[in-house]
Amino acid sequence: MPRSQPTLKGQERRMLFDVFNYFLKQNNITDSHKKTAEATNKSVSTVRRIIKESKKSDGVVAFRTPGKKRNSVRPVTGINSFDKGVIKRCIHNFLIENELPTLAKLRAKFRSDINFQGSEKSLRRIIKELGFKWKTTENNKKVLIEKSAIRLLRINYLQKLRQYRQQNRPIIYTDESYVHATHISETDGTTKGLKKPVSKTQRAVIVHAGSEAGFVPNALLTFKSGTESGDNRGVMNFETYEKWIRTQLLPNLPPKSILVLDNATYHNKEYDVAPNENTKKTDMQTWLSKHGIPFTPDMLKPQLYQLIKSNKDRFKTYSIDKILNEHGHDVLRLPPNHLDLNPIEMVWAAIKAYVSSNNIRCNAPYVVELIKEKVTAIRPCDWKRLCDKVRAIEEAYIKSDHVIDEMTDELGIRSGDSDSSDSEADSSTDTEGDVAPPSSSSGLIPLGDHMEVEFVKVESIKQEPAN
Repeated sequence: MPRSQPTLKGQERRMLFDVFNYFLKQNNITDSHKKTAEATNKSVSTVRRIIKESKKSDGVVAFRTPGKKRNSVRPVTGINSFDKGVIKRCIHNFLIENELPTLAKLRAKFRSDINFQGSEKSLRRIIKELGFKWKTTENNKKVLIEKSAIRLLRINYLQKLRQYRQQNRPIIYTDESYVHATHISETDGTTKGLKKPVSKTQRAVIVHAGSEAGFVPNALLTFKSGTESGDNRGVMNFETYEKWIRTQLLPNLPPKSILVLDNATYHNKEYDVAPNENTKKTDMQTWLSKHGIPFTPDMLKPQLYQLIKSNKDRFKTYSIDKILNEHGHDVLRLPPNHLDLNPIEMVWAAIKAYVSSNNIRCNAPYVVELIKEKVTAIRPCDWKRLCDKVRAIEEAYIKSDHVIDEMTDELGIRSGDSDSSDSEADSSTDTEGDVAPPSSSSGLIPLGDHMEVEFVKVESIKQEPAN
């Protein structure tokens, strides 16, 4: 079989075309093709094809590399926070059952549980984003292990949360979200995206807080993005968030509250930022003196900065924390990719479902009114039920961390083993058809009873009569 020639790039095609035109001025058309092929070490048929393609350009000759701009399938990675929680807990369940998950097994499980439509390649990316790595065991099997740094953050978070509850301190969950102005249901009652493309300004931003006792009174902030209440990009910023904290949240918080929030940029704006290596020497010395870190006057900037680097984490303070601390409250930040531990995420799902079912005007002011209606309809008993669900997930994480420690000890992970996410999928003999969902033993982490369906229907919670 003749060996196929590599695809010629656009620049090579241009050169071949110019060589052909050079010979064409001196010879007839037949000799020009042959001489061009000999001069460029290409076949005569290749030369003829490229010259023929140039004649189709209507006088404008532009050579491009064939296939360089082919349309490709976009990977599926934009899944919601609840589905990410389902994926995390499903992986844990496999490990707890002492069954090594493969990408084929996980993909089949998620296709049935959360209607995941992505490929194994997309799923691999999502799993990596959630903090899991493929590790090789001592018997050469591949196992998905959550990064120790992520586990540590979750363990510390849950331990602190338990301590605060033992102290009977109110746990207040807060978050921000938005709803597109054209967010509506399809005729079959499902929400399948936007009615039409909209600009970034056409959405309503929601900020609120709540606990087992219900929403924090008078704490709802909702506005059309792009107005004076928000920044020009249609998203939250620190100034808006700080104003909400000071004017709407603080006056209505119970004493000694614990505010649970995620790691959004505007939540983590530092107060009294430590100097960097380009800061003036006197400012470095001032910072070190302020924090009681000893140094000598003859130290040079690299030496001073080394002191700052080794100590700055101990003195890192966030502006939001400082504001709340001054009023007797504390802040607790969720571990990364653990929005399933925040019940307000389920509240957002209920609000968006209500908007999608009732949005007949498709403009931001009307969506704001629908949001207010739904917020009023969600009662303390609904909040209590969602908080109970989250506490069950917390307890399951606590149990699973102990089981995973034991399981990894038994399997034995090779020391120094690095991430091998590109090769793990085919390392097992399991096939996609061999999927058996984890059993429902009490040691397993609850997946949420098909969370996507349940959360979309939160708005239909039966309203209990007032006492």
